[in-house]
Amino acid sequence: MNRRGFYALLLCTLSLVATACNNGKSKDATPAPTPNKPAPEVSLKGGAFEDATAGAGIQFVYSNGRDESYRMVETTPGGCAWLDYNKDGFQDIFLLQSGYAPGSKTTGKRPPCALYRNKGDGTFEDVTEESGIGKIDQGYAQAVAVGDYDNDGFPDIFITAYAGNHLLHNDGKGHFTDAAAAAGVSDTDKGVRWCTGATWVDYDRDGKLDLIVLRYCPWTPETDVACKNNQQKRTYCSPEMYTEGRPRLYHNEGSGKFADVTEKMGLDTSRQTGTKDRIKGRLLGVLTIDYDQDGWTDLYITGDITPNLLLHNLKGKGFQELGVETNVSYGTDATLLSGMGVTAGDYSRNGCQAIVVTNFSGQPNSLYQGMPGGIFEDRTYPSGIGAASLNYLAWGVEFLDYDNDGFLDLVVGNGHVDPYIADVTQNVTYAERKLLHHNKGNGTFEEIEGDLGALREERITRGLAVGDYKNDGRISVLDNAHNMPARLYRNVKPGGNFITIRLEGTKSPRDGSGSLVWATSGGTRQLIEVRNTSSYASSSDIRAHFGLGKQAEADKIEVRWSSGTKQEFSHVKAGQFYSLKEGGSLIPDPLIKQKP
Repeated sequence: MNRRGFYALLLCTLSLVATACNNGKSKDATPAPTPNKPAPEVSLKGGAFEDATAGAGIQFVYSNGRDESYRMVETTPGGCAWLDYNKDGFQDIFLLQSGYAPGSKTTGKRPPCALYRNKGDGTFEDVTEESGIGKIDQGYAQAVAVGDYDNDGFPDIFITAYAGNHLLHNDGKGHFTDAAAAAGVSDTDKGVRWCTGATWVDYDRDGKLDLIVLRYCPWTPETDVACKNNQQKRTYCSPEMYTEGRPRLYHNEGSGKFADVTEKMGLDTSRQTGTKDRIKGRLLGVLTIDYDQDGWTDLYITGDITPNLLLHNLKGKGFQELGVETNVSYGTDATLLSGMGVTAGDYSRNGCQAIVVTNFSGQPNSLYQGMPGGIFEDRTYPSGIGAASLNYLAWGVEFLDYDNDGFLDLVVGNGHVDPYIADVTQNVTYAERKLLHHNKGNGTFEEIEGDLGALREERITRGLAVGDYKNDGRISVLDNAHNMPARLYRNVKPGGNFITIRLEGTKSPRDGSGSLVWATSGGTRQLIEVRNTSSYASSSDIRAHFGLGKQAEADKIEVRWSSGTKQEFSHVKAGQFYSLKEGGSLIPDPLIKQKP
């Protein structure tokens, strides 16, 4: 069942009664459903991933403020992030918090987002209060995007939220302050108050990170559409009941200031005559990707029952929407899908990145394989992820080489929007386990049940991010879920060799984002694009991590910085963490104690 079908048939022939738009009455008399019965216990032991949350000292429960009002805005928030905020070489954790929903009777300060400092021994310390984050009312937070916008070497945190966004500036001393208003990126437009995904991107190659912010729709509690079932009880509406939002693009002017260049760069053509007004939709996820490898970072945006968008970068002078032309706007058979999370990676090692988009239950997650010439092929079903994902409502998604065999695998976080879905739809539940797609090395994936381990836990996942928090060369999974404790799934699978590279730009953005890195070993070549935001509403470990299998070294490492600078290094030893300053030498990362 696709999303349109789910909402049409919900609660056994659901009757959507939009009080603002439809005065019709339901003809059905189906009894109201009862909540799901507890799922049978499933063993979380063994496998490649174990639940390390408690042992790591993480105690955090995310709340989306859901009540029986069924506000649409409650369905989408809940991101998370890895970042080295204090530059000690270890990945720290940031968890979004939302609290009571807009329009609820609850008032006052919401519970804060949380920052956990990595102590370097596999455990974390809650530094929310001492970092200043606990003093910031982040509003009804939706998504997080980590990026060093002032190029001081310390990552900052951008948070999208309902009724105003937040820019947490890192002072390099472990303290954050909200600089959104002063920077001009708070986006408090009363007409469109629901911001969703965001990412940093140096679209004009001036070495400073710019910012794109997505909007879902012009929603307010007062204009919320009251969709009801046949018992006249509220339920979530179909997205099609809401009008479309538009992205907003901010140019980094330097000195902590941004300028709105949305219209100037062609992202809003609604007031222009003679142009196709295509850059709009119920927008959720955004990804930076140089899909045609012309040296200019492009943008991919997912839409909820609106076409996905591919914004081709016109060499810093503007953007042209080419989703249909490149075959990435629709699903198989040209169907509209419920695009949510998005990631990209060269899983097939053909030298081009594939884009993966997560979708609603009844719809397959989409895989668009990049091809030479800037065109994509839909390989949703041939890759093996299509059929495997049909019964899941998917959000967070990331490529990761969890066994370091040199082929990118894929992890997907799932969780439905409707608590009663199991009572009306077979094989679909509210809380859902993750999907772990193992790369077979031939362009297809398989599910290895024995590798799931703690990823079998059924959750209402939204945000998902991956990172090497122990600096042991193994990529772990961070998960933020609705009204559940956050989870840290540690990767314990013995695997192959690896190389991890931390970039530091000089002409390029300081965090190295937008750069392409290739590793050649054993006659094969891998590609990673460094990006600071992906998945759903989340940011993963920004370092470039390559699994090398049994290879003792990389024959060659190539870097094409976002500035256009190119560098190449030979015979790079495996099992090490490296640092590369733009134009300099590839050296062991001085922030990390290397293993002999």
